[in-house]
Amino acid sequence: MHDLVDMRIHSLILVVFVTGCSPVPDMASAPSAPDARPTLSATSAHGMVVTGSPAATAAGVTILEAGGNAIDAAVATALALAVAEPTQSGLGGRTQALVYLADGTSFGVDGTTAVPADYDPDTAEQSDDGYPVIGVPGTVAALEAVLQRGGSMSWSEVIAPALSLAAGGVVLTGGEAGRLASIADRLRESDGARAAFLRADGTAYAEGDTLRQPDLAAVLRTLGDEGADAFYEGRIAEVIARDLEEHGYVDRADLAAYRPRPSILTHGRIGGLDLLGTYLPASGGTTIEALQIAAQVEVDALSSDERAVATALSLLAAFEDRESALADARPEDEDAAWITSVERARERAEEIRAVLAAPPRPTAQRHELHAPVTALSSRKTPTESPFTTHLSVVDDRGNAVSMTQSLGPSGGSRVATPGLGFLYAATLGGYLGRVEPGDRPWSSQSPLIGLRDGRPAFVIGGAGSRRIISGLVNTLLRVELDGASLAEAMAEPRLHPSSTWSFEEAAAQRSTEGRPAGAKLAEALGHEVVIRPFDVWFARLNAIAIDRTTGEFQGVADPRWPWGSAAGPTR
Repeated sequence: MHDLVDMRIHSLILVVFVTGCSPVPDMASAPSAPDARPTLSATSAHGMVVTGSPAATAAGVTILEAGGNAIDAAVATALALAVAEPTQSGLGGRTQALVYLADGTSFGVDGTTAVPADYDPDTAEQSDDGYPVIGVPGTVAALEAVLQRGGSMSWSEVIAPALSLAAGGVVLTGGEAGRLASIADRLRESDGARAAFLRADGTAYAEGDTLRQPDLAAVLRTLGDEGADAFYEGRIAEVIARDLEEHGYVDRADLAAYRPRPSILTHGRIGGLDLLGTYLPASGGTTIEALQIAAQVEVDALSSDERAVATALSLLAAFEDRESALADARPEDEDAAWITSVERARERAEEIRAVLAAPPRPTAQRHELHAPVTALSSRKTPTESPFTTHLSVVDDRGNAVSMTQSLGPSGGSRVATPGLGFLYAATLGGYLGRVEPGDRPWSSQSPLIGLRDGRPAFVIGGAGSRRIISGLVNTLLRVELDGASLAEAMAEPRLHPSSTWSFEEAAAQRSTEGRPAGAKLAEALGHEVVIRPFDVWFARLNAIAIDRTTGEFQGVADPRWPWGSAAGPTR
């Protein structure tokens, strides 16, 4: 009976979406992903797009070359990522967008997945994936809101590159093929996911294979014709609701009620760089706080060992304040102002100086900032996956977009509704901690824009749970306090403090004892240290720097991810 129901849903979606719909637009100039090759660093005088996928980067460049602005290109790129990296983001996921407009205004859009109205965390099935973890998707609504606020093109125009990729096929990178293979057993449990993302015999695709997604192409075509309403109240919504009402917790009313929210913007400053981010459920405010604490400690004046430890303690202090803000009853805008204030940065910096000035202790006795940090280091916090995707886009008119998207763990719920061709994010079931109806669970997504003299100087963000924040802090401190180029700073080793302190192994940064800077001092202060290889565990950042003198754009994809891509228009 279950198979029969799925077959009927599949037949319905084919009839609804394929018959009577406009043909795929002519995209002769659209990206032909099969021949795309990763270029981790690029320069251009006309704009820049940086992502984790050559095919998605090419989609954004196509829009810029067609006369679109950075907002148009960012939305097109986000949709193309849903095709090229379907385990990382997609129409069933969540999105955080930060936009700076050429007129000097800025805004953010929160497209976090939402907890359904009738969800009961005390009686709901607890699971790592499957239907029980699916919340209300936010990406489609968020992308439409971004386009309506700052774009110059129509939905159908910005969807066209992704539609072309889905219908014609995208060549799988080693990274995406590996992720699909790693969750193939779970994808086989969902008829829709199996049909969309595995071969006909149920085996996983390999690197270099072409993945064609006709069901997703049909959905994208409908969105191009009818807009996001089709996803939340129209024909697509009917199919989503029929599936999720039977097997999960989301119903028609939940879909119809979903709205993207304006983000609370957060501001800060290090050196001569003004920082712009978004507050919870994103974590731009936490990143800004950590940067300001480190700047107040004057980490650039410390020895390499002390600097590493001070940077780690700055991050722990900011993580702690995020936890405090989540727990208190103050309005969110007040919390945002508190954690990014200069006064708070000075208070935390004084605590860090006291730690550095105290004599080393035996390993069993840690130096902590104060009691809450001890609790932070030891208690179980919501698990955040390293699998997310980030895009940075600028144009030559002064517009800039930093956008992060996610499904949660690789493949999210590992469920796709038959006939729709996209995976839903993991939101419920304890994956992001205890959630209540209406919640939009927080994450470490942290799109940032750096301004110098009121104009964009950097656009940056990343994937990798809390390592997004530590990766951004490590990188921006080197750029702004040390004068490193963006490419140099992105390639430098990183560290991430948690219950264990993880240092990235890199020969250029090793001390005479053969260990990364700061590792020995961290152990002397009582912290457990782990040395990890130079790889994507330390976050996957995608960034753009704008030369204030020449106006040239430099795009840099994280060297830890060999399939990253930076490219700009040639005209």
